[in-house]
Amino acid sequence: MKITHKNFNIIINLLIVILEIIGFVLVFKELGITSLEYYTEDSNLLLLLSSIIILIYISKNKELPLWFKSFRYIAIVSTTLTLIIVLTVLSWTTDFGLYYLLFHESMLYHHTLCPVLAILSFVFVERYDNLHTIHGLYFTVVYGIIMIILNALKIVEGPYPFLLVHNQPIIHSIIWTALIFAITYAIALILKKINGKVII
Repeated sequence: MKITHKNFNIIINLLIVILEIIGFVLVFKELGITSLEYYTEDSNLLLLLSSIIILIYISKNKELPLWFKSFRYIAIVSTTLTLIIVLTVLSWTTDFGLYYLLFHESMLYHHTLCPVLAILSFVFVERYDNLHTIHGLYFTVVYGIIMIILNALKIVEGPYPFLLVHNQPIIHSIIWTALIFAITYAIALILKKINGKVII
């Protein structure tokens, strides 16, 4: 049987949904509801929901709604940021090694497999016209503001080293925030430029 573009879209998004669910089962078993404090889990939740929506609309032979392109874009940018931060920041600012962060239990799914599959889908399977780069930053900005406030009020601690505002000078927090927002913008810009360039 020939694998059409539609079938490929179904396969890759169904795979994302299955892997996301496995990852969430593992992380909830380990951390419970507190796992939702992590950007990793929140961004993967967005990816899971967006892939479910794609599957629903494909199964009904309906066009995806206009608002969905921004939602999917945000999910892809956010999970890509998760992978990039693991590779460039967490691997040397935490006691965990890179292998552990990429392949240990739920992290195999939420740090590695699902972000990589999402990128591949966004480049080779999906195509969205008139994406706005700034939209890719929305979730990261909202998460950052909320978590910085909660850390400042000592309601939560972390969960990432650069969010520990009481453990570092204010200028360090500002630099980290600006750097992560800049990385997010760069990811959003690159993904926008390569989206749908090579449609299978």
